[in-house]
Amino acid sequence: MGTAAGGRRPWHRTLTLWVVIGLAAGAAFGALAPEYAVRTRFLADAFVSLMTMIIAPVIFTTVVSGIAAVGGGRRLGRLSLKAILYFEVATTLALLLGLLAGNLLLLLPVGRVDDAQVRESDVAPLERAAADSADGTLSLDWIVPETFTAAFTSGNALHVLLVAALFGTALMMSGERGKPVLDLIDRLGHIFFRAVRLLVAGAPLAAFGGAAFTVSRFGLVPLRSLASLVLVFYLACALVVFVGLGLLARLNGFSLLLLIRYLRSELLVLLGTSSSESVFPQVLRKLELAGAPRAVSAPVLAGGYSLHLVGTCVYLTTAAVYLAAAAGEPLSLGEQLLFLALALITSKSAVGVTGSGLVTLVATISIAHSVPLAAVALVIGIDRLMSEARAFTNLLSNSVAAVVITRWVGRLDRRRLHQVLTAPRPADHRRPEDDPAVVQINISD
Repeated sequence: MGTAAGGRRPWHRTLTLWVVIGLAAGAAFGALAPEYAVRTRFLADAFVSLMTMIIAPVIFTTVVSGIAAVGGGRRLGRLSLKAILYFEVATTLALLLGLLAGNLLLLLPVGRVDDAQVRESDVAPLERAAADSADGTLSLDWIVPETFTAAFTSGNALHVLLVAALFGTALMMSGERGKPVLDLIDRLGHIFFRAVRLLVAGAPLAAFGGAAFTVSRFGLVPLRSLASLVLVFYLACALVVFVGLGLLARLNGFSLLLLIRYLRSELLVLLGTSSSESVFPQVLRKLELAGAPRAVSAPVLAGGYSLHLVGTCVYLTTAAVYLAAAAGEPLSLGEQLLFLALALITSKSAVGVTGSGLVTLVATISIAHSVPLAAVALVIGIDRLMSEARAFTNLLSNSVAAVVITRWVGRLDRRRLHQVLTAPRPADHRRPEDDPAVVQINISD
């Protein structure tokens, strides 16, 4: 397949264009034929499942290669300390912002719910999933997998990250004996990224299915009684992204708007699938091309998918304050702060897939006992709408974190970052033959 001059792909063959077409066609189909469009959800769910399936080996190979390339335990320790400190400060601020947004909601009309309005079939599955989530978060199993292979089947990114960190550190200490193994892992990583390239071809279909399902269920405008919750939550996420992340990016020498433009293909796929995990490999690849070496960006980005879900944190406290008021039992200041403290722990059990934020909310409510569980029935139906903003904020916050922390440890190629972000049409500027150490996936224009 040919490319345009300079190695660029023709405009009509870019992923961005086809994802936009998929979103537009899905929205139109959902509005015109909702009874059929509601069945298209499987397209988005299948895409997310396939991408989630390959996340574990991608994290393992990239983190192992990255750690082995760091060059010393002291550097790795500094990186881990700075990343954890960054994650905790960011998530705490996000939870506080959620509390402020939730209290702002109390100034607006809030719907009421009682136990009689709750369908057992809706709440029971959430309670079971939340119980498993809460138990896992409050135990050693949250971080340590039962076996080596269980790390790849548990669905917990922290399990894979721990195994990869242990394996990568051991490989780094093995010297010459470890080089053949490292070369094998690099080659496996190349193959997994090629597999990602194959799967990404289905992104427009996933965007079509997700958009069609969402519009068929909720229409083009959020539900009436919950419009205030959706609006305030979206505004809170916008504040995080365009004020908080925008300022942080500016202080570290790059533009958030240019980064958003650079990641536009991934953001559009995310809007169709409501899952930030579905674009993890592509984002990792693009950050590497933009001057954030895999040795740093891979561990930070992988860790952020459990420890730094900023959008989910904003959602947890916003929804809790709103639901308590909806149940007629508004939270006192002390109860809000207690919920925040618990959410700091339980938010780490969330993952970047659709619905995990709602499960984490139920888990935190179950532990805190300050919000009636019956009130959750209000948000079950609109969780897909909330998930869009959560995923968008999570992805951007983790991308910014990867660039910022890479700069803090002195590994960011600022010239390369500026060159890539300010290009007239952001593209993959490097071909595989130019740099064999870099895995190439041409997924964007």
